[in-house]
Amino acid sequence: MFNQNKYYEIAHSGEVVPHSVNQEMLDYIKSFSHVILWGASFLGEALGKYLLDHNVNIENYWDLRKDELKEVNGISVISPFSTTDKDNTLVIFCIGNNVVRGALLGELNEQGYNHVLRGDYLYEGTVCPFDYKTGVDSKVCQGSMCCRAMFCKRVENIVKKKSPSKNPLSIYHITLTINQKCSLGCKCCTSYMNEYPKEDRINMPFDQIEKDIDAFFDAVDSVGSVTVMGGEPFLHPDISKIIKKLLQKDNIGLICIATTGTCDISDEQLEGLTDKRVNVSFSNYEQSIGEGPKKKMYKNIEKMQQKNISYTVGVHMPEWIVPSTLYSLGETVEEMTQKKQRCLHPPRCMMIKNGKLHPCDFAAAVYGLKIADYTTDYVNLEGVVEPKKLKEDIRNFIDQSYYQVCGHCHIGGMGITSKAAEQGYMDFKKPLIHE
Repeated sequence: MFNQNKYYEIAHSGEVVPHSVNQEMLDYIKSFSHVILWGASFLGEALGKYLLDHNVNIENYWDLRKDELKEVNGISVISPFSTTDKDNTLVIFCIGNNVVRGALLGELNEQGYNHVLRGDYLYEGTVCPFDYKTGVDSKVCQGSMCCRAMFCKRVENIVKKKSPSKNPLSIYHITLTINQKCSLGCKCCTSYMNEYPKEDRINMPFDQIEKDIDAFFDAVDSVGSVTVMGGEPFLHPDISKIIKKLLQKDNIGLICIATTGTCDISDEQLEGLTDKRVNVSFSNYEQSIGEGPKKKMYKNIEKMQQKNISYTVGVHMPEWIVPSTLYSLGETVEEMTQKKQRCLHPPRCMMIKNGKLHPCDFAAAVYGLKIADYTTDYVNLEGVVEPKKLKEDIRNFIDQSYYQVCGHCHIGGMGITSKAAEQGYMDFKKPLIHE
């Protein structure tokens, strides 16, 4: 009998998944009358091709862009939740975007679709060409657009295999935030860039970033992937130096630079970015931005091509999350503890920012915007701390039963808005009208 969690565990491990285990997975999928792939982009297309090649009858793709796509792999694309025979339907969830994924998985459950497989985990165990013997390559691993390296436990375990430690502290993703300034003004920015006053829209000093990189990566054993972001990271004049500093650390698997591409990028900023561990990830906000920013994005994409830098361009998202408000909700310790247990973020979304390690982007915003300063909600990376001691501090930080900032957070945000990167302003420091 197919054990879903056991399959995920093997797929994440970095080992080659045995043929017999993949066959059990395929037999399980074939046992359903209706097999649906939700998400018709790169991941859904690649996994769908694998399933079709192994004689799985895929009934439909679900995707809000049904009128635009019409069909993928010769299979019709229909609206989500159109399949009515829920008891005999298996939904393979192939939406990789982390901003909307949690909310949409919750919506599946609310709509009564109880048979769900994670498409990204199946991809790890089937299509992914990498294991701990081969290592990884950004041009394939991130460049295929099928994967989200920051959520890939397989990459983390491949890198972890190189660690000689008997009790390793291995983390499969960390975010390095290098500035608080952006070339756009997104109404629903999950980093709350619009909330920062003009005097705080700054680039973090390179000296500070360099110290943070040394402190953190010398303390931990391995990190599957690092996302360098802002704000807009290419507004930082020293981004090339920052990437070169990260590349000195051989306990990192992949490095992703998350950009909108809507600012001028100089040749000097791209020095060193041809390394096989680096990928420049362009968010696709064409539907929400003006002609000027679009032209800059196209120009910057062309630069990546000319310089043979690995890059990806995201799929435009027809839906986007409204992030949580920032103020305290006045919750009890028990409520905050339950929230942390339910939260998908730590330790996956820990963030290094200006001398501190925060549990997530939201926590960094609560601190950075001076909403609250909870000293138990971050690890101080500044000062002289032995790597061994810092390693234990980080381990204990991850294992905390809750963070005070959990008492500010609406898990999953405040609902879904119409489109990604809508320009404008929304005040997240006070209750929203629909609360």
